[in-house]
Amino acid sequence: MPKILVAEDDHLLAQYYVTLLSQWNCETVVENRGTDAIRRVATFRPDVALLGVVIPEMGGVEAAIKLLEICPATKSILVTEAVPPETVKRLAAQGYRFPMLPAPFTREELHAVVFGQSGE
Repeated sequence: MPKILVAEDDHLLAQYYVTLLSQWNCETVVENRGTDAIRRVATFRPDVALLGVVIPEMGGVEAAIKLLEICPATKSILVTEAVPPETVKRLAAQGYRFPMLPAPFTREELHAVVFGQSGE
């Protein structure tokens, strides 16, 4: 059963994630701030982290980099309506290549990115 950490401050979207992921037999926890998501990793140890790019206290990009440092086995996926090309270039120049799930997305796209990243 894949363990999924969702970092999303939009409560309706977070509930949508939980609903779909539970249908796919995923154990899911939700945090609405990046800093809380990082703290949760210590006890939850997720296989996959779905990170909203724009979330309070620590954005998804910064959280993905921090997750890579503290829990390299967790695969971070950035979920966003748009990531500026300069951000993608900056991350690539620093050696980071995080998968991105552009919003809006279909349930099939979410399934593909989660299960493609979780190894399940």
